[in-house]
Amino acid sequence: MLTRDALEQAFMELGTLARAEGKVIDLAVYGGSALMLASNFRETTRDVDGVVGTDQSLIDRLAATIAANRGWPADWLNDGVRTYLSPNVEGVSEHHELFRSYPSEQEPGLRVFVPTPEYILAMKLMAMRLDETSGKSDLADIINLLDVVEIATPEAAIAFAAGFYPEARVSARLLLGLQELWRLKRARHGESPDEPPAYLGRSRPPQ
Repeated sequence: MLTRDALEQAFMELGTLARAEGKVIDLAVYGGSALMLASNFRETTRDVDGVVGTDQSLIDRLAATIAANRGWPADWLNDGVRTYLSPNVEGVSEHHELFRSYPSEQEPGLRVFVPTPEYILAMKLMAMRLDETSGKSDLADIINLLDVVEIATPEAAIAFAAGFYPEARVSARLLLGLQELWRLKRARHGESPDEPPAYLGRSRPPQ
C-alpha cells in the first residue's frame, strides 16, 4: 500500500527525471490515488491509476526506473483506468483540476491533475463495488462523494451519472447497485464522522 508521502516522493522523482530530459508530463490520476491526494477520507492506495495524453513510453520508462529504485511493483503506475474514462470528457481540460507540479510550480517536469468530485463520483458509480468482505468496496468513497456533490436520491444519482456516461440510464447493474447503496447508506445514518468529507476543499455545507 502506498501512503500519500510515498506517492508524493515518487511524483517528485518522476518530475525531476522528466525535467532532466527537457519534458513536462501531464498526468491525470484517478481512483484511490486521486482520493488520497485530494480528499480527507483516504489514507492509502494500492497503486496509481494514471493517464497521460501523450508520450506514454516516456512515463512508462521513468516509472520503471522509480519502481526499481524503490522496490515497488513494475505496474505501480498504470493506465488500466483508461477504459473507464467518460466519453463526454475531453482530456484534462475538462472536469479536472491541477493538484500540484513537481519538482516545483516554477520548474515543472510533472503536472498532476485529479478529477473533479463530480467526475470521480460518476466513475465510482459506474464501477460500483459494494462487497465490503472483498476488501474492494467503494461504499464509503461513494457515500462521502455523494455528500460532497450533494446528491440525495438514487434517481438523482442516475441522472447525474448519465451526464458523464449516457448508458447509466439503462444500466440494470447501476440501478441494483444504487438500491443496495441507499439501503446501506440509511443503515449508516446518524453516524457522525470526526470531520465532514471533503474533496479539493469542497464539502457539504452545514445542515
